[in-house]
Amino acid sequence: MKMASVALLGALLAAGDVAAAPDYAGCHPRLAVGTVCEADLAQLHPTQFGVGLLQVAREKMELARQRPSSLQKTVLKKRIAVVIGPDGRFWLVDRHHLSRALWEIGERKAPVHIVGRVEKPDDFWQVMSREHWAWLFDERGNPRDPADLPGQIKDLPDFGYRSLAGFAEDEHLFNKSAQVFFIEFTWARYFGEQLGWAEITTETLHQRLNDARRVACLPAASSLPGYPGAACRK
Repeated sequence: MKMASVALLGALLAAGDVAAAPDYAGCHPRLAVGTVCEADLAQLHPTQFGVGLLQVAREKMELARQRPSSLQKTVLKKRIAVVIGPDGRFWLVDRHHLSRALWEIGERKAPVHIVGRVEKPDDFWQVMSREHWAWLFDERGNPRDPADLPGQIKDLPDFGYRSLAGFAEDEHLFNKSAQVFFIEFTWARYFGEQLGWAEITTETLHQRLNDARRVACLPAASSLPGYPGAACRK
């Protein structure tokens, strides 16, 4: 499946609520913040240590059913966000799951939105953390050294409880309307702690989601962003 041409990208951007189409095909480090450009997915550097592969699998199925023009519209609407670092590299700050799903269905390029730029290398990760552009923790919430981040989205390991949190969000077990950054990771850690980090697989997902329904509404979750979800108010 091949992404739409640059001409089609321009037409889609002009029709949608996004930045005007650039007159070049590819991303480069000198582009202005607010620009939409086409990036190599292999050159987008992750800013988190894992993804929920069950959630990626579901997104893959949804994307694989779409025609190239519809796929392009979907990707533009969901807004893959990147920040340009002081070394000119592109850092993926949102839509890791979408980017991984695109990679797994065979896409190698995608339109991205440049949302920021960090000029000074000495305080790069401080700025990234302050601006909520990075999540430098493992699945259980332990701090990790950014030097250990996987180099490409295809290398991100599975965080099973991140998938559970994504499916729990779909079930309205917590509310994301406040747009709190990395809310899914916060709930993933909570679910893991409550469920004893029991394994999450395709076979156990249904039971774990039932368990998540039970613990999402407990007073123990009251300090988490998005509590209580709509499902807890019934």
